Amino acid sequence: MPAAKSPRLYAYVNGRIVPAEQATVSVFDRGLVLGDGLFETVRAWDGRPQFFALHFRRLAKSAKRLRIQLPMDAAGLERLIKKLCAKSRLADAVVRITLTRGRYLGGLAIDPTLPPTLIVTVAPVSGLPTQLYAKGVKVAISTINKAAASGLDSAIKSTNYLANIFAKAQADRKGAYEAILLGPRGEIAELSTSSFFCVSGGKVLTPPIATGILPGITRQVLLRILKREKIPHAEAALFPKDVARMQEAFLCSSIRGPLPITRIESERVGGGKPGPVFHRLRVLYDKECARGG
Repeated sequence: MPAAKSPRLYAYVNGRIVPAEQATVSVFDRGLVLGDGLFETVRAWDGRPQFFALHFRRLAKSAKRLRIQLPMDAAGLERLIKKLCAKSRLADAVVRITLTRGRYLGGLAIDPTLPPTLIVTVAPVSGLPTQLYAKGVKVAISTINKAAASGLDSAIKSTNYLANIFAKAQADRKGAYEAILLGPRGEIAELSTSSFFCVSGGKVLTPPIATGILPGITRQVLLRILKREKIPHAEAALFPKDVARMQEAFLCSSIRGPLPITRIESERVGGGKPGPVFHRLRVLYDKECARGG
């Protein structure tokens, strides 16, 4: 019996929807030449982008900060994502929105009259085996400081991701799933592709925005759930020396949701298995997604 054909994926580039393999941008685009752009990664369930209002708000705020014109409003971008998911026949998808300053004309000057480049792609969700949620993952502590990854503004999800890439490479060499980047005082900031939470002293704790972290969308959603469910929580400075006192730890991102951390470097967390707070938050988070975010 012949293998089932993979769905043909479609992408949007500057006003045109084309088969993904035919999608192109200019070799002179500033996003390519200078890393002059930003992006958002969104998960679409049943073809609907999750927590899209939060994603768009961060996208619009970052575009304004970088003085890049956003060529589509929230409603138009949401309709486009739904159309790409439907056309690509993807119910569960990773959506990538990339916005750059557009064509490179030499030099570094910003020309506000040049049109930006907007790219939207969709792809199947992959690489999330259920055993990761059942057993948890190991993370390493990177020697790369969060300040190196923040660039102009840590609140912007810039297309310049070199610090994150090399932090993840350090984790890979240690056989770890992710890497923790430290803040300016050596405090835990965030991971190379996710936000950090732990349970300590009966409270759910997460590093404060003032640490210089990206205001993660799933982080915002989890904080909203914690407040609504009256689960004790706080934003607090956390240091590697605090790992020994953590009863639980977990990371979170838009594609993975909450994912348990059961080892940080050589230190076991929670006896080496996911804890009750993680399990409760995972259920609550899935319900939040089912409601459409």
